[in-house]
Amino acid sequence: MPSVRRVQLKIVALGAVAAAVCAALGGPGVWGVLFGVGLVISSLWSYTILFDAAIRKGNRRLALGLPFVKLAAFLALGWWVITRGAGAIDPLGVAVGVTCLPLAAVWEALTTKGNR
Repeated sequence: MPSVRRVQLKIVALGAVAAAVCAALGGPGVWGVLFGVGLVISSLWSYTILFDAAIRKGNRRLALGLPFVKLAAFLALGWWVITRGAGAIDPLGVAVGVTCLPLAAVWEALTTKGNR
């Protein structure tokens, strides 16, 4: 059965590889990759908290409103970090870091396919 914890560990592993590749190539995207990985890890973490609060505890109104608030907060944080001035994080690095989420999800799905 797929696990959120294993997906998060795979995201960290993929992010570490991507950051190492960026550092080896001398690109400015290392901090962007790390920020993107941190963003998707915290997003998954907050979704598990929202799921627990809204679905398992029976408060269905939270299930509709809180994900939109979370999305707005993450978009605002991403916009602020990318555009904050001279020390701005490379948006391409952020995109690489965020892309670790779908890659890790597919990796987890493929590795747990036979374990049903």
